[in-house]
Amino acid sequence: MSDANTRKNRLPRLLRRVLIGLLFILFTWVAGSYWLLNSQWLPERISQFEGIDIRWEQGVSHHPGRWEVEGLYLAREDEALPISIEAERATLSLSLMALLRGELHIDTLDAEGIRRLTIGDIALEADGQLQVTETTLSRDTLAIPNVSLAITNGRLVRLSDQETLVRDINLNADATLNAITPVDAASGELNPNLLSALSAQLQLDAQADAWNVFMPYLDTLPWLTLEGRGALTGALGLTAGELQPGSKLILNAPLLRLAIDEQRLRAPTDSPRWILADTPPPRHTATGEGQVRLSVENDQLHFSTQLADVELADTHPYAEHAELRLATQIPNQRLDQLDLPTSATLALQGDITRLDMLDRYLSPGAGGQDSEGESSEGESSEEQSPELEGISLSGHGQIEASASIRQSRLFDAQLSIQATELIADTRGFIAQGGGSLDAQLTPQAIIEATLNFNNATLHHQERLLLDDAAINVSASSPADPDKAREEASATLSWQSARLPNISVLQTYLGAILPDPAPLQLLSGKAASHGQLTMASKQLSGEMHLAGNGLTTRWQHGEQVSTLTSDMQLFLPIQQAAMDGSTLNISGTRLSWQVADVDQPSERLESVLVLNDGHFQRRGDVPSGQFSLEGSVQRLGFLNAFLPDAHGLTIAGEGQLSARGAFHDNRLLPPTRLRVNADQLEITFLDYLATGRGELTTQLDSTERAQLSLGIPRFTLSRQGDDSPHLEGRHFALTTQTERFSDVLESPQPEHFTTRIALPITEVPDFTRYNRYLPEGAGIRLLDGQASLESEWLLEGLNAQGEITLRAFGAELALLDQRLRGDVHLDLHLTDGDLETRRFNADDSFLRLENVSRQSENGSTDAGWWVTLSMLDAQLAWEDPVRLVSQLRLEMRDTGLLARLFLARARDSDWLGRLLNVHDIGGTAQLEISGEQISLSDLMLTGGPLLLLSDVALADRSANGVLYARLGVLGLGVELEDSEPALRVIQPRRWFDRWREANSR
Repeated sequence: MSDANTRKNRLPRLLRRVLIGLLFILFTWVAGSYWLLNSQWLPERISQFEGIDIRWEQGVSHHPGRWEVEGLYLAREDEALPISIEAERATLSLSLMALLRGELHIDTLDAEGIRRLTIGDIALEADGQLQVTETTLSRDTLAIPNVSLAITNGRLVRLSDQETLVRDINLNADATLNAITPVDAASGELNPNLLSALSAQLQLDAQADAWNVFMPYLDTLPWLTLEGRGALTGALGLTAGELQPGSKLILNAPLLRLAIDEQRLRAPTDSPRWILADTPPPRHTATGEGQVRLSVENDQLHFSTQLADVELADTHPYAEHAELRLATQIPNQRLDQLDLPTSATLALQGDITRLDMLDRYLSPGAGGQDSEGESSEGESSEEQSPELEGISLSGHGQIEASASIRQSRLFDAQLSIQATELIADTRGFIAQGGGSLDAQLTPQAIIEATLNFNNATLHHQERLLLDDAAINVSASSPADPDKAREEASATLSWQSARLPNISVLQTYLGAILPDPAPLQLLSGKAASHGQLTMASKQLSGEMHLAGNGLTTRWQHGEQVSTLTSDMQLFLPIQQAAMDGSTLNISGTRLSWQVADVDQPSERLESVLVLNDGHFQRRGDVPSGQFSLEGSVQRLGFLNAFLPDAHGLTIAGEGQLSARGAFHDNRLLPPTRLRVNADQLEITFLDYLATGRGELTTQLDSTERAQLSLGIPRFTLSRQGDDSPHLEGRHFALTTQTERFSDVLESPQPEHFTTRIALPITEVPDFTRYNRYLPEGAGIRLLDGQASLESEWLLEGLNAQGEITLRAFGAELALLDQRLRGDVHLDLHLTDGDLETRRFNADDSFLRLENVSRQSENGSTDAGWWVTLSMLDAQLAWEDPVRLVSQLRLEMRDTGLLARLFLARARDSDWLGRLLNVHDIGGTAQLEISGEQISLSDLMLTGGPLLLLSDVALADRSANGVLYARLGVLGLGVELEDSEPALRVIQPRRWFDRWREANSR
């Protein structure tokens, strides 16, 4: 019993001792744990492990190895890969065996209120939880088999500058880091396979700055800047350090700004294309609502930026309401092995409000201009070298563009603009209207641009050249400015265009014609099409003009000729220097049509072809060489170079050819123009010669010029005379000057010498010369034919000539008598004045031969002749002729004269025989005026005969007196109205008294 009682008493004591021991042990653990956790001894001992720093403010342990602490700080200290965590509260379970081995192994860590989680220079501050298990932190080993992070209201900070990279972060993440030696102990560098040990999944919502999030990825695109703040969302999967398909990171920003720096958009060795040293290149900015996206698709890591309702600007806005997309991609690899993008693509569409911003790209050689189109350094556009000019644009429209950029250089690009208003200026030619622009940069670094205009106008230097035109401008240029200056080209073409006024072309004619220009384009509209190709220093192409009712004027000095015609012009520009120094328009064809005067419904066409046309200009001095041929319907353009005082004009039509050269306003020898005329009309003095012939003008020396024309068979008429024309052969006219330079200034008559020859001329109607006789003198030409020879020499206003008229069997009337005979008139005219038409006619004569008087009884007095030689003669060439001359007379006999004036002599044979004396000679004073013919102081002698007389023929009658003495017999006759009255008593005294009385 006692033993049983003893055993019964021992059991409670044992239990009490065990309980007491357990309580002691528990008390000891609690007390020891409290002391360990709150005395800082334990964290200090752990922090003595190499690369480990751990601290907490206070803590408790409810069972061994599991502690609850506040203000936890746990860090892996390493220059290459520092990692730390700060938490308000944490439940921490450490491996005691690992602690005894001198390393930190975290069985579990549940942290709440994450104050800061840092990896390298990046710190995460947030509200949330962090869970890790079986984590080993040592200098040699880093292993985190499982880490979970769930945070709200977090922010990501860069420790080096305390910059907040991301804020308002909501993040859920699970990650695994396989055991790895993170840092090479010898070199201190990170293990290159560190990321291959990392796998993770995360979901992210935050507010972020695009620059901070994405620009590190775009560091190899130095020309690109991305700015803006917005909502960042993401779903990322990472396996062995490589992003997985479906991973994406998206930033939606209400205001996103994308900037492209053109200074960086080229290779460092490139020379600036559009900037001077002190003019920074434009930064193109796109501002609008947008999205930035980073995603993994098809084993590619894609980056894209999309902006909507974008405003684009350089120094000033140039596009609005646009959509912009920038994209780039690289092969997806482990994050630390990614080759960051060096290429990108851009796409744009929207409304462009300032087309001038495209100038620098379409004209890469046009240096020194900012976006406002003003020259830098105060240099005006006129002072810039011509070869630097390109295409300048203005207007607005719809734009669509795309480009690809490789290695920070523009690789290729496309641009399309549809513009309601488009203005293009290329080398001073300004096209304006609705249209389109298409341009591209090829991979071969060639810029190509095409502009199309509808219902457009074309101006050049403020002159309206075309309207209602379909205009196309195509340009091509190397992107390299040095090459562009030599290789850039542009083509301007137009169709269905209208030239409102041809007078605007006068300026361009002035570039190749002397000043003042002999040809002036006055007015008229024309249709046109053509094409011009402009290179760096040369221009070529062709133009077509066709117009109706175009008015042109030939002018030289005071000589003016105006022509209204239909006209067509084909102008090929074989070569032209852009500075206007040279021009080759060989092959030019000009045709014009004018109404036929005789048949107004018919059109007479002239055509000129310029086979050779090379022109040059040095300073303000033009020069050139030319060769042309064609058919001309109006030769009157030559009249501007002919003397008016000679009455010299040319008209007609024919085949023309010319060859020569000029310098300034002077033709150079040898210059020659030749016309084979089907119908040639030449006026000289008061006469008009017509016929088929040849005209030649030539410049033989610097000052000697000559115009020659010949008509093998011609007709001749006096201007204003309706009488039948004369006909002749071998008409020749030559006018020349020895003062050609003075003629160019003014064709004054004193500079010209004109020779005219009519060697053989037939006068079918001799009566035409009645116009030169006083109508009432009683002398009329009735019938007959004649031949005429004439030569003239006109020297300035002085003239001399010879006229020989021969008529055989001519009939004429003398008062009431009719005569028939041969007429020979030989006029020697000298000292002539072309203004007064007065000549010295000395040594001229009139001879009548084989004269017979016609009566009812037939011909009588046959074979009579008379010669009147003029001495001291003055002739006024008028209608009728005025002549004052001293005459020397010779005649066969006096019988015919007696019978002409005395009816009794006709009726009485004895009186006729008495008055018929042979071999008569004498003198007289002849005066032919517009009203009468008078012979005064007439004295005839022959044998026993002395005849004195004063007779005037006027009013179709003869009036005067006559005294005849035959031997001792004298007789006086007074004629009054052709009625004779004989005076037989003292006839000589009576005659002298009458003469004395009528001479007062």
